[in-house]
Amino acid sequence: MEKQVAVLLADGFEEGEAVVFIDIMRRLDIKVDVLSCMETTTLQSYFETRISADDTLANKCHQTYDAVMMPGGPKGTDNLSANPMVVEFLQHHIEADKYICALCSSGAKVLAANNLLQGRNYTTGGGLEKKFADGNFVDQKVVIDGKFISGKGLGVSFEFAFTVAKALLTDDPQKVDWQASHIYFEHW
Repeated sequence: MEKQVAVLLADGFEEGEAVVFIDIMRRLDIKVDVLSCMETTTLQSYFETRISADDTLANKCHQTYDAVMMPGGPKGTDNLSANPMVVEFLQHHIEADKYICALCSSGAKVLAANNLLQGRNYTTGGGLEKKFADGNFVDQKVVIDGKFISGKGLGVSFEFAFTVAKALLTDDPQKVDWQASHIYFEHW
């Protein structure tokens, strides 16, 4: 059965983190819905690259995915964290025991800021863990704690994406390894 991932984007998101993740998922035949958490599907990224989402979170908020991913980006994670629909969507997926995947600042500024980690281990970038009491910061590139997968930042985007893919494709881990080798990703 095809796996499905929702990628949550808001104005100010880190485009490199989002695009690498989306690319790796789609290479591995994992269906990705890129969801704008803004009013329109046209988004402004951190470095002002215009990117269009597939749909809005408002239109897909009642759908359940196998995983939900959020990239970093200072303004982007502020926008995600302040959006009650995003928090509710994440809570729904946590309760449904789905994967919650946070890259860079989203681990701290979205999950920890909204007490969604509930004491789980995670990583984040930029020393942001010091600003929030929720969660246990682990100084590693990628941290897995149950269904929570977090990555430190843009520099670990490939490791993060392949880690998520391997968690989703437990029936075919060789496919993930083959794709990593195919794109010459050697840090796997």
